[in-house]
Amino acid sequence: MLPMLQKHTLITAALLATLTLSACGKKKDVISAPPENAKKTGEANTNGQIGGGLPDPNRPDDSNPPLPEPIPEPRKPTPGGSTQQPNPLPLPPTAPTAPTQPPKPTTPPVVDTRPAPAPGSNQLPPDYRTNDPGNATRDNLSKRMTGGVTSDGLVYTSSSTDDLLNYLRARNEKVGYETRRANLEAASSVLSAKMTVDGMSGDAIVTLKVQEGNDVKVYNVAGASSNGGYASPLRSVRAGNGEKSTGSRALEGTLKCMDLDGGCETTFVRLKIGTSPSSAIINVVFRNSAADLYFQLPGEYSSNPEYLGLRDIIRSTIQGLNVPERIKTVRMSSFEVVNGRSGVALSMKTANNELLAFAGPLLAPEAGTGVNINLSRIAKDQEDTLDLISLDNTKLNLANTIGEARMVANNGLGQVRLALKMRKRGSYAQDQFLVTFMRKIKPLIDLTDDNLK
Repeated sequence: MLPMLQKHTLITAALLATLTLSACGKKKDVISAPPENAKKTGEANTNGQIGGGLPDPNRPDDSNPPLPEPIPEPRKPTPGGSTQQPNPLPLPPTAPTAPTQPPKPTTPPVVDTRPAPAPGSNQLPPDYRTNDPGNATRDNLSKRMTGGVTSDGLVYTSSSTDDLLNYLRARNEKVGYETRRANLEAASSVLSAKMTVDGMSGDAIVTLKVQEGNDVKVYNVAGASSNGGYASPLRSVRAGNGEKSTGSRALEGTLKCMDLDGGCETTFVRLKIGTSPSSAIINVVFRNSAADLYFQLPGEYSSNPEYLGLRDIIRSTIQGLNVPERIKTVRMSSFEVVNGRSGVALSMKTANNELLAFAGPLLAPEAGTGVNINLSRIAKDQEDTLDLISLDNTKLNLANTIGEARMVANNGLGQVRLALKMRKRGSYAQDQFLVTFMRKIKPLIDLTDDNLK
């Protein structure tokens, strides 16, 4: 989304034999569980960082956690015993079955809004670490929420720990009743938002999909991504991000890069839609940054060569092998409409350009982190319904081996956990595993009205 930004490719991965499956013909895993001190809440070691990256902004003096212990070499079958960690098998002569089409993710409508929290009322505990996967299911943390609530009582959340959404929600509550009502209606009508920046020119394009009656209208605005520290103006354009503008209302606004170091991993876009006296303000926060990974693989698994190939990629990544079959970059991208919807795209890309990516709404219960949300699986036979991932220069062979992706936890602070299930292939069991994405968060500029201009 922001190709000119410096890319940090720090990947944190660990293998934990926890997701036990009960299927016939499975083989025992020889990967041991992490040390006990890696499991303590708030003190968990993410068992390996590969490459370089920014330190935790809350603990600037921390050093990177150590690499994991080397994974044992696969054991050979023992006579009369179970087969240990097999080498990848050749593909069977029969063609694989077509991947099952999972339900496409939806972005439930916003039916209510929550008031902004009082300043200083939702502080994080001092032991919170952005790269501790245990925090993905920690229930005593204060989420950062957009303010939008669905009919099921789920809340749309942020994907970061900063207070930008809280600040913008509180600011909207200071305006008059009619203005606030118009702003809330406009926010709830936004189905999705996308921002891209040209790496050469620095030009930014923002695309909104807006529900207007029974129709979905597309609006595009464009402008510079930086303006000497000040917000850059955005003006309506006929097309952008592969979408033609179909909406008839006026749209203009500003774009402000929020990173303390001058970068644009977090960007604030303020848009005015319509003309007076029926205009409204839509505030959107875009985030695009590197992320850490934490894998939880099953202790027993089938001989499905597609799954074995995926395991090899994970092993090569952890061991830091300089091979094409390793995860090279991990990204987390999101849009967050103040008092409206939010969505996230999560992507892993290998050194040989295989893309494994998923997208869906950023929803969570107001208390707790557990969810069960179908995600869009980026594959040759499907589209990214949230328009957050570019398929340029990518291969999707690996993506097509995944039959189902669900978000099972979202802590509302930049950590989400996915449950991935392999596609049906012959008589093999559909292996399942968990992966936690954890945004690498950069500090923001001070949140004042002047700094947002």
